[in-house]
Amino acid sequence: MGKKNQYIAQLEKLLTHLKNAKLGYLKAADHANTSEEKRYLNQEALLRNRYFQEALNEIQNLGMSYEDLVVSGFNFNQLLISSIDTLKATALEKCIEADKILIEIYQTIGEIDRETTKFKNNLNRLLEAAEKNEILATNYPAKKEINSQY
Repeated sequence: MGKKNQYIAQLEKLLTHLKNAKLGYLKAADHANTSEEKRYLNQEALLRNRYFQEALNEIQNLGMSYEDLVVSGFNFNQLLISSIDTLKATALEKCIEADKILIEIYQTIGEIDRETTKFKNNLNRLLEAAEKNEILATNYPAKKEINSQY
């Protein structure tokens, strides 16, 4: 597979996971216990939506349209398979896992196209969010018992 095709495949994978991560953060925000947590999680969802738009723009610059992508359609089987492992995880834990996947994809994109710095800021921001989310998750074990969805 050529470098351009690998790049496009990773961008498409990124789009799928950004879409899912945004939805995960919105769900976590719905279950947040304080307005500060709700605001933070909603902001993270907005960032993932912005990253989605940036990746979509990049893919369109490469000559592909949104309709040509798998992410444009709802794939129930993919959603079901990807959620089986995390059925008992809280919404915040799902966000942490989603960000780990996004970080891996961004790193792969960086390896494929070492010259581009288009997504470097997004990767750095995701790394910061991963640290903050881990702290948030470890600081709230009592809240997880009270509100098992958070």
